[in-house]
Amino acid sequence: MRNLFDILPVYGMEHDAILSKMGDVTVAFKVELPELFTMSNDDYEAFHHAWIKAIKVLPVNSVLCKQDWFTETKYKAGFQNEDNSFLSRSSERFFNERPYLDHSCYIMLTKKPANRKLSSSVFSSLLRKSIVPEETLQPKHFHDFMNHVGQFEKILSDSGFISFKKLDNTALFELLIQYLNLQSDDTTVRDIEFKDNWKIGENHCQLYTIADA
Repeated sequence: MRNLFDILPVYGMEHDAILSKMGDVTVAFKVELPELFTMSNDDYEAFHHAWIKAIKVLPVNSVLCKQDWFTETKYKAGFQNEDNSFLSRSSERFFNERPYLDHSCYIMLTKKPANRKLSSSVFSSLLRKSIVPEETLQPKHFHDFMNHVGQFEKILSDSGFISFKKLDNTALFELLIQYLNLQSDDTTVRDIEFKDNWKIGENHCQLYTIADA
């Protein structure tokens, strides 16, 4: 048995960013997207062009990852709402405890150092003067990347179709724990087992891949 944090590629969280042991810098946003089937054809086209424009401002060696989490949960009625009319109360009673898929969306932007070299048995990172690439140690490169991230966020926010909330160090750590646990409301680190079955804590996991889009 090995300590999970000894083998994770994550070094830590600083300046509201995730730092990897290879020198990568990642910032994350929790975003709110338009409701499904609420946009017209022109809106979809405009939203698509906003994405293209935003992606073009990202620097070389950037990686964009958009994650959509769907978690099965139950609706909790709001019987204490200000709107206490007969129809509202009836609606809340009807939907109370009914299962549905709760949706959360995250956008992560990663900057890989231009001169990063992969470790191997021939050339170990332990033999270098510095474990991380030199570019990662220079504050200028981090500030330049954050300027590009700000432009990316502004372009999509100005489109009017999406809202951003940048995650701070605490929120990034909670997101990492949720990712490892496959949980949305628990920050307890569970054991991960890759033996006969893939298990995280008491939960059995399955992995699906798409071979042909």
